[in-house]
Amino acid sequence: MQKIKEKLVKELKSFCNQNGFTDVVFGLSGGIDSALVLTLSVEALGANHVHAIMMQTKYTSHESLCLAKEIADTNNVDYQEIDIQLLVDNFLKTLPFDAKNNVTEQNIQARIRTIIGMAYSNEKGWMLLSCGNKSESAMGYCTLYGADMSGSLAPIGDLYKTDIYQLARLYNKEGKFLIPEKIINRPPSAELKNNQKDTDSLPPYDVLDTILKNHIFSNKPIQKDEEKLVNNLIKRYHKNAFKRAQMPPVIKIYD
Repeated sequence: MQKIKEKLVKELKSFCNQNGFTDVVFGLSGGIDSALVLTLSVEALGANHVHAIMMQTKYTSHESLCLAKEIADTNNVDYQEIDIQLLVDNFLKTLPFDAKNNVTEQNIQARIRTIIGMAYSNEKGWMLLSCGNKSESAMGYCTLYGADMSGSLAPIGDLYKTDIYQLARLYNKEGKFLIPEKIINRPPSAELKNNQKDTDSLPPYDVLDTILKNHIFSNKPIQKDEEKLVNNLIKRYHKNAFKRAQMPPVIKIYD
């Protein structure tokens, strides 16, 4: 994990330098993925060059708001909050149909966050980062053109979710750049609808990542008792190839 962290920090800094960016901006959700992107960015570029935006809706919990502000303040990062619910409501009203599919409203939220992030990038000259990870993109658990799939670089895009937890704990062990323990311990959620949890759509990440490593990104034999789950996940992986083809570049960790 130490070597992975060092590579991520080095490559993030190099990518910014090569493309003429001194500063980065991204959506800060109060979750583990954007928290790790924040600490990596601060270590790579310095806190004065990192800008985080909490873009809340009616589904954003009070805990997420508190934790996003806490990690930004702890690491001395420029932090702003924008309530995007009115934008979501007006977008839905503008459509010439009633959005009855719940996914429609969820994806509109994520895509509005991309537009705002890019507005900051255009206006301020900051590079927009994606906070998507390898586990979620493999399963298509991400919004096409949404905040988790948009930007100039996805620093953690080649990390499994279980890697992200390990790196967060490593940062806290080192003690220089800190991630609140509540962020590490809380159940992950996209917060695009009421009471949403990642486990509503995915197996637990330790189970998913094991299957990804053993059976999707390599060809280990499938045990009889896991055959149904593995085959379903393999089908889902192939079904979402079109999303992965449109992701931002990642910092390669795995062959």
